[in-house]
Amino acid sequence: MAVRFVVRSRDGQKLQAELDFPFDQARIVLGRGAAADVCIPHPTVSESHASVQLRGQDWLLTDLNSRNGTKHNGQRLVSDRAKKLCDGDLVELGTYVLSFHSGVVMTEPMSAERTAELARRLWREAQRARGVELPAPRLCVVSGPRTGDRLEIPPAPSRMHIGNGPGQQLVLPEPALAHDTLEVVHDMEGVLIRSLAGEPVIQVGANRFKSRRLRDGDELQVGATQLFFEEPAQVAIDALKREPDLPLVASAAPPERTVSVHAGDKAAEFGPVRAAKPASSKTARNDAELIIYALAIAVLVASALGLALLLRVR
Repeated sequence: MAVRFVVRSRDGQKLQAELDFPFDQARIVLGRGAAADVCIPHPTVSESHASVQLRGQDWLLTDLNSRNGTKHNGQRLVSDRAKKLCDGDLVELGTYVLSFHSGVVMTEPMSAERTAELARRLWREAQRARGVELPAPRLCVVSGPRTGDRLEIPPAPSRMHIGNGPGQQLVLPEPALAHDTLEVVHDMEGVLIRSLAGEPVIQVGANRFKSRRLRDGDELQVGATQLFFEEPAQVAIDALKREPDLPLVASAAPPERTVSVHAGDKAAEFGPVRAAKPASSKTARNDAELIIYALAIAVLVASALGLALLLRVR
């Protein structure tokens, strides 16, 4: 049976959509590097951060001497010391939280293309949370009759068409497309371009293809038209892989808690409430001094009143 990891949150915030990484292999590497099976594109995640390995009937989690360590259900692991994983356990890598699930039935193996596409989705969402919207992947016409045109490819799942006639998302007046149409598909493994007529009209270098999975920087020739594929998210991820690990920075804000008021079987939740700051020792000392001064003044006033009464009686 296979296992899967579900990326659930980043920086303490839930993702807009949970991303699944299913595997049917005995060892799985989690990290930021190109060799990671579960690629988490964030500078607080090391290149090879942690591993999950099958030993006998047990799945074991091991921290691989990462910069920021690995947590299992909130407890930090000792590097190179394996910890048994159970279904539903939480694994923290840098600012991300993943859940582990065993006994998964896989219909198809996890491919390197899908791993890369999931990493791009994670990166785009992380940038969106910061208010940065990355450009969509796109095919740009760099030479030919329609030089300067480009085809923006929507998020998966989506399909677009390139052809010689009207009604196409990108029109190329190419004889090679007189009886053919190119379909551009964005799926869970990235962007694929293929000939709907099954003709090898896509040329890359000296080779011709009926279909091709596109990678950032690919140059395609269709007749006299040259196309260039750009994937801005992949450019950013490749640059990030060359950067050093960054330490986790603890938030300076006080922790938040949720207050629940129970009424019968129902609980009404009120929003986050800031935890009260403990009184400082200086404040407590000032309060004690004020009390002593007040008592002293009260004693003096009482003594003065008593003396006045005695003089009046005499």
